[in-house]
Amino acid sequence: MRPLIAIRLLTLLAASLAIMMTFAGAAFASLGDRTLSQGSEGDDVLELQREVTYLGYPTPRTGNFTSETKSDIIGYERATGLSVDGVVSQSEGSTIVRRANEKRAREAQPDTAGSYAFTERTLRLGLKGGDVLTLQRLVTELGYPTPRTGRYTSRTKSDFRNYERTTGLNVNGVASRAEQRTIKRRAAERSSTSSRDHVFPIKGPHSYGGSGSRFGAPRSGHSHGGQDLAANSGTPLVAVTNGRVSQVRYQAGGAGYYVVIQGDDRIDYVYMHLRESASAFVSPGQRVRTGQQVGRVGSTGASSGPHLHFEMWTAHWFDGGHRFDPLPSLQRWDAYS
Repeated sequence: MRPLIAIRLLTLLAASLAIMMTFAGAAFASLGDRTLSQGSEGDDVLELQREVTYLGYPTPRTGNFTSETKSDIIGYERATGLSVDGVVSQSEGSTIVRRANEKRAREAQPDTAGSYAFTERTLRLGLKGGDVLTLQRLVTELGYPTPRTGRYTSRTKSDFRNYERTTGLNVNGVASRAEQRTIKRRAAERSSTSSRDHVFPIKGPHSYGGSGSRFGAPRSGHSHGGQDLAANSGTPLVAVTNGRVSQVRYQAGGAGYYVVIQGDDRIDYVYMHLRESASAFVSPGQRVRTGQQVGRVGSTGASSGPHLHFEMWTAHWFDGGHRFDPLPSLQRWDAYS
């Protein structure tokens, strides 16, 4: 009996050791060592989240491959030419590591490009400088957000191609000098007409709050998607520009009563936490004009006090578009109100 017991103990020990090695391998694996998908966890998941964030596609760094991680990875895959399935194969993991290392190597190099003014040279993948930063800033102001780094990365190229595709420019991801002049003119025209065509969304005293109210501020499991503006409950909310009402809805655990306006400027404007349904003022499909009341400040849904959560999206809200920081536009409209 003793030999049999010993054999059984050794078998159990071997099985336990195998399980421990499996978990240890997952915990200490490097990105590219195994396929990662929703439910995975370990150092390689944390490395994935860190590298993808470094490459310009932020996702919370937790070490756990959550549904939010999957959604963010799909966004990265879609924009960078990888297989769009939210699953990071070993080869995809190795590609992400390579891209991140290449970016680090580029950033470690001294800037020998010299100083160029905007429109002085053609801008393309791999270039860096103040003129690249100007391009990124102007394209963002025109409603096609891209990270403002001063480096013409693959992300910049992808975003710029999207801008070219929807605005009638040659779609090649290269900003010729002629295209730069066009972009500069369009941005100037938009800025000069902004005070006439747009108004601040709150008709009454308000404040912008602290850093926690800003776009991108950390939240539990995600980042803040808009700008919070504090105001007294019942303060009128108005359409910032001419457009059409696309949504009038209620979300108990989040936005509360909210309304979405598709602006004639190809930007979607989202108003959340209204005091009551916007149906008291507007209805889906209705045309609205600049300054027309669309609701009142409230604190419905997941809200700790009266305020407007305000978002701006490229066309359209949760239908192919993406949100971007509304603060610069809000401050500009506020100055003219």
